[in-house]
Amino acid sequence: MNMLLNKPAIFASLTICLLVSVSACANNPANKELEEIFAPDPQLKNNSPFNQLTQTSTQNNQQPETIVQLPADFSSEISPTSNSELLDKSEPSAISTLQPNPQPEIQPLPNLTVSPEELPTPAVAALSTPTPFPTDGIPPTPTPTPSESPVLKKALRDVPTGLRPYIADLAKLGVFHQEETKNQDNPDTTSILEPQNLVSRRVYARWLVSANNEMFANNTAKHIRLARANEKPIFEDVPKTDPDFAVIQGLAEAGLIPSPLSGDVNVVKFRPDDFLTREDLILWKVPLDFRQPLPEATIEKVKAAWDFQDTSKIDPAALRAVLADAKNDFSNIRRVFGYTRLFRPDKTVSRAEAAAVLWYFGDQNDGISAQMALQAKLDLS
Repeated sequence: MNMLLNKPAIFASLTICLLVSVSACANNPANKELEEIFAPDPQLKNNSPFNQLTQTSTQNNQQPETIVQLPADFSSEISPTSNSELLDKSEPSAISTLQPNPQPEIQPLPNLTVSPEELPTPAVAALSTPTPFPTDGIPPTPTPTPSESPVLKKALRDVPTGLRPYIADLAKLGVFHQEETKNQDNPDTTSILEPQNLVSRRVYARWLVSANNEMFANNTAKHIRLARANEKPIFEDVPKTDPDFAVIQGLAEAGLIPSPLSGDVNVVKFRPDDFLTREDLILWKVPLDFRQPLPEATIEKVKAAWDFQDTSKIDPAALRAVLADAKNDFSNIRRVFGYTRLFRPDKTVSRAEAAAVLWYFGDQNDGISAQMALQAKLDLS
């Protein structure tokens, strides 16, 4: 163990022994061969010094580049070689030996082409009664419609500004078409082109049926049916030969106007050519707005609802209609007469006022205007 720890001393001893051995054998021929082997090369004297070699090498590196002259017949255009040829002539590389990552198999897309025969046929649903306006208590107002004819524009000059759009919409809807046709045969017949004139009971009955059926053109359950020509006349002054027999008789059969059929046994005459009053204007129209039993009414209730100073003058048969109209945010009375504390039930009605009443059917929960009916016709055309 002590010998292993003294390695330097051992190597020194061996070196001394080796030198002693060599010195002892100096005259031995074998030693002369060793001297020749380890003797320096005499040719090293003729070589240049190391620093001179370094300088010479640096000078050689600074020599100008030699310009190589191409032969005169060398072609200036080199034909392109395809990649495949280059790959064939080149040595195989390590990259070429790599296997590409397997790509996922792409499934073909399904055929999305559908023939017209395979397309489903859309079902056209009947138009339901729309609810055109939000229930915010704001009465409906007509918006501008396509320009009226010059004749209608001239007729509307003397009509209050607020009523003009109502007449224009109803005219476009065809509510007055029947009367205009009659006017061509009889120039003396008053037409809608005279809106400031008074309206007769006959004419208003005609407009009422026409406007209702036009508004609900796609809802026949709300139509007013015309009476058959062979029906027994209800009113003494409206015979079968009367041009408006089917209309007036139809209103009586529907219970929309007072008649013996509705229990008013004393109402045996319709008086078709008398002028319409405000009382009848509301009495005939309001039932078509609600289409349900009207509330029981008294003079006190109507006065509390309207604050009319002449409530006591309203016929008891009309009180229910007047009270129901007060509860309608789209009231006929407000739309036509504005704010008033006098109902004046016996006052006659102008043709423009009668048309304004017919512009809207319904209440704040469910209703339709002439303008909406016009738009529905355009959508179907």
